[in-house]
Amino acid sequence: MSTKKTVTKWKISKLKDHPRQAEVFGDVDDAELKALAENMNRRGQRDPVEITPNGTVIAGHQRVRAAKLLGWTEIDVVLRHDLAAEGDSAVEELFIEDNYFRRHLSPLTRAKCIRRMMELEEGRERARFGFVKKEELKARIAARMGLAPRSVSRYLLLLDAPVAVQRAHDTGAIALIAAGQVALLPKKVQAEVARRIEAGEKPKVVLADCGGGQAVAGPGKAFGRLLATLRREIPLVRGQRDRIHAGRLQKAEASIREAIEVLSEFASVSARRR
Repeated sequence: MSTKKTVTKWKISKLKDHPRQAEVFGDVDDAELKALAENMNRRGQRDPVEITPNGTVIAGHQRVRAAKLLGWTEIDVVLRHDLAAEGDSAVEELFIEDNYFRRHLSPLTRAKCIRRMMELEEGRERARFGFVKKEELKARIAARMGLAPRSVSRYLLLLDAPVAVQRAHDTGAIALIAAGQVALLPKKVQAEVARRIEAGEKPKVVLADCGGGQAVAGPGKAFGRLLATLRREIPLVRGQRDRIHAGRLQKAEASIREAIEVLSEFASVSARRR
């Protein structure tokens, strides 16, 4: 089917929001909407709204709102028969990408967009991805979203952290890396972190003193602990592959491969500096 974008007029009264618009993105505030309306009134509608054949808006919800504010009865649209033919997932991908690149989104909303794009592209829940497939998918999504794969990983970790920690990052109280580090702590420690933040303690203070010494330290201290653990434990497991249950190794595959990736990165830096 042709994907040529032919612009046509469409009655605004026949348009409807994408079903996830209010839940995921919401609307811009009144001041921003007024500015958009003034721009459209002065310069006209430069970008057509993209819709499905049944009138569902995929891209351009705020342009439709601005047109209503101006009293317009019709608006320029492009009918995306091609996406409708591909199914709901293809429609939702464009819906997410348009908001992601056009809107000033909170970090938490950006993280939710990234995770949803991964789910849509793969066609199944993220928890079922194998390590290799998941890393390939992260790289593809990173390229589409204009991010580094490492940033995608950090945003996904943010969504695994307690809600109180997510909110703290969303307000700028803690950095993305720190929020992700909380998600890697034992569940009991995460619960304590969340409880203390919700009780009104400063997030940075809580993260520096969480779980009775299980602190969310900076990268230098974390690296030191990692080295100490490796020096202590590697001699005990070296050559013992056959004594470790295969199922346990399979469950640890993602962690093992991530450790290899991180350690290889440090080793390459060290080699370059010699």
